Amino acid sequence: MVKWPQFILSFFCLGCVASQCFALQIKSVVDNETRSAKISSVDVTRIFVQGDRIKSVKGLKGAYTRENDEKNGEIYIQPSPLYRDRAFTILIDTEQGRHFTLLLNPTASPSETLMLVPKGVGRERAGKFEQASPYELTINHLVRAMKNGVMPEGYAVREVDNKTTYQFRNRLTLKLKTVYEGLNLRGEIYEIINKQAIPVQLDEREFYKPGTRAISLDTIIVQPMATIHLYRVTSHD
Repeated sequence: MVKWPQFILSFFCLGCVASQCFALQIKSVVDNETRSAKISSVDVTRIFVQGDRIKSVKGLKGAYTRENDEKNGEIYIQPSPLYRDRAFTILIDTEQGRHFTLLLNPTASPSETLMLVPKGVGRERAGKFEQASPYELTINHLVRAMKNGVMPEGYAVREVDNKTTYQFRNRLTLKLKTVYEGLNLRGEIYEIINKQAIPVQLDEREFYKPGTRAISLDTIIVQPMATIHLYRVTSHD
């Protein structure tokens, strides 16, 4: 295992808009199991599998329309008028022999790309990503990827279903939303909500814990009733 230097880097506002982080909906999937996901009821949703290609899709006739991008192994799907407010299931088979079942829940929201991440994909490629650049630059690249909703080569990204919310300073709530799992590094995206009627100023140092390599906040001033995101990188050693 790589022994990362024991010093801390801090990044602030890497020239990225926070909302971009959620342009991509990421779902960790296990072969032959069912996962739920949301899709737009008013627009087309792109679906693809990390490190694989979609070969076929089956589902309830009349529940949706779809187009296949055979070149890239992706699909574009939209609920039919009768299923714009009703969940439906599709079965996906991939070229590498994986089988996923998706329970799709249409919502009246803008379209997001839905990326399916098979369990255990890419540890060797993740190691190459982490060793391709000097340490500081690797951390920088990982933080940027989290802020932009981009998948680093070989990383497994999953949304966290845990409903646990932590109180911070008795004025803010803190909740883990997304995890980026690499070979030696782990990225975490937290949602911070200020439920007070006054602004709250944060200090990145307050969020360090053993093993932390970098902390970045959308902003250090959280406006009343506003939501921002915290990006933390830790190491496995």
